[in-house]
Amino acid sequence: MMGLLAATGIAISGAAAQQAGPAPTPASAPVSASPDYDTLFAQMYQRPSDLDVSFKFAHEAVARGDYEAAIGALERMLFFNPELPRVKLELGVLYFKLASYEIARGYLLDAIKGTNVPADIRAQVMAYLSEIDRRLAPYEYSVFMHSGMRYQTNANIGPNGLQVRALGQDAILDPRYGKKPDWNTFQTVAATYAYKLNLRGDAIETSFLGLNSRQMTQSRFNLGLVEVTAGHRVGLGQDSSFKYYAIGDKVWLGDYSYFNALGGGLSARTQLGGLGLVEGYVETRHRRFSDSNYFPTASDQTGDLLTAAILTDFRWGGVHWTTRAGYDSNKAIADYNSYKRYSIDVALPIEFVLPVFGTPHAFVFAPTAGFSQANYDAPNFIVDPVIVRRDQEYRYGAIFDAQLVDNVGLRTQVTYTKIDSNLPNYRTNNLSASIGPTLRF
Repeated sequence: MMGLLAATGIAISGAAAQQAGPAPTPASAPVSASPDYDTLFAQMYQRPSDLDVSFKFAHEAVARGDYEAAIGALERMLFFNPELPRVKLELGVLYFKLASYEIARGYLLDAIKGTNVPADIRAQVMAYLSEIDRRLAPYEYSVFMHSGMRYQTNANIGPNGLQVRALGQDAILDPRYGKKPDWNTFQTVAATYAYKLNLRGDAIETSFLGLNSRQMTQSRFNLGLVEVTAGHRVGLGQDSSFKYYAIGDKVWLGDYSYFNALGGGLSARTQLGGLGLVEGYVETRHRRFSDSNYFPTASDQTGDLLTAAILTDFRWGGVHWTTRAGYDSNKAIADYNSYKRYSIDVALPIEFVLPVFGTPHAFVFAPTAGFSQANYDAPNFIVDPVIVRRDQEYRYGAIFDAQLVDNVGLRTQVTYTKIDSNLPNYRTNNLSASIGPTLRF
């Protein structure tokens, strides 16, 4: 089933819709505190009109985490010279860090009054004002919609060759079940909603993920998926939280019910200073599979799936990268369907703005790479009664997102997947390419 989900080009994760939006770029990065702190403090009171001394002291105070002292120094600077937009920006940032959002808003708005405000200050102020509005709103939501067409060289995930194993012997596979190319149309919807209980970060959160994929010729691989999560997020300050939640899944394959699942999860996330976001989660599901005309032995996969993963979204200098390191443990009725899988995926989003017909448009190009190792618990006697299946999966690709008008865009995605297995039945490769519009709000 995981191969089918990967073939759709959608990253399926119970925690994927739970991440908060990125924090604004800090107005100034803290520097290491120096022994000159006390000296600067004394000089500031000896020469109260010396703005350079006050500004240096404010930065030393920020480096020590003493935001109140830094605020005092900066406000004293404004007393002697009220026309300092960078100082107002610094004050807005400090009050933002103290969760005094209305005071922060006042300083930030003052920072961009007038006609000669530097462009970098205006951009930072707008980012902070947007984040303040988000944090003070009683609720927040996001919706991502994507549809289009996809071509795959191996739409049915057939083996690379027709020579396979059957009952422990070499056999020739019926060509009808070999790898087949195909086109499909697809539609996806990912939505989140959070009702905030307080400013600490407590909230009731729900998410919805829907997918519909229709094959042109390989109709037995038509895929439908619905996943709903609902839970309670508990804030641990502005930068950290944990969440416990329930999960419900329903999947259709070949227009028949394939499996349904119920479970729950626990996630925790934190902001690592200016580096970025880290989130870890553990989820468990009991999946009940149903036999169908296309998949008469699907029920042998019924059992419990445990998933644990760590997600990161980091920026360092001009480099932005995201990662997912995961572990899956699947315990099925049939031991040969039970497995343990380890995986790692990395993406390097490159964001840029270009003028198109005289209007700036946002673009994102993201190379991706991933690897998985799956070790099964027992041999499948129908394939080989002695050999226990071992798979290694390699994934390479790229995503290109282009903004067309406002929140409407166009996404192109290319992915190459290769599975090396110790059994020829499961050695596959697939090149997938898709294109279609996106809508975000």
